[in-house]
Amino acid sequence: MAINENTSKPARHVLVIGDTGAGKSQMLRTLIPDRGVRVLAFDPDRDHVVHHFKTGAEWAKEVMRALKTGKNFRLAWEGESPQDFERFCKCTFDALDGRYDTHIIMEEAAEFAGTSGPARGAFGNLQRRARKYGGILYTVGQRAAEVPTTARRQAHVKYIGFVDPEDREAAAKLAGLTVEQIAEIQPNTLTFWKCEKGKPPEKVTIEYRPKPEK
Repeated sequence: MAINENTSKPARHVLVIGDTGAGKSQMLRTLIPDRGVRVLAFDPDRDHVVHHFKTGAEWAKEVMRALKTGKNFRLAWEGESPQDFERFCKCTFDALDGRYDTHIIMEEAAEFAGTSGPARGAFGNLQRRARKYGGILYTVGQRAAEVPTTARRQAHVKYIGFVDPEDREAAAKLAGLTVEQIAEIQPNTLTFWKCEKGKPPEKVTIEYRPKPEK
């Protein structure tokens, strides 16, 4: 169970949307420090530089071991089903400690959550409550139309990269932009619309960063 609740923690959840070639992994590599932090990831395609585990049992065991050491860690489960994703969300929430920030990567969350409506179960609990225990969520997906409404509302910052033309209207609605603005973003440019609550949207281009050593 998550411990050391701290309600003064600011809202920092992030939503990253983009088709293949948009640069979603590069965006997360830009946002999350290379070293000195706690990272837990649901990473079926091994997109991130973390220590990967194929089974939930192996991953959970290593998470528990890492928590006991008090040191930083970067641990990912290569889950492949909605059941795996639900278990990941539950175990991740239980691992949170409000004294520390924990960066939580959820690749293809819309696919595994199985809903574009309110997030339920452990995924919904993580979205709504992780902030108070130092959790910083990075919900990642390809299609804006499929993102659960809870993830949309909880995200303090949304990054919208290149999306399929069929998804432009949904992406525009999600980000508070026009379809024409969404269409300005081209693939393989590492360019995104950054939409942060309380601020006007801005177009940002990030630098390519090669994978760091583990």
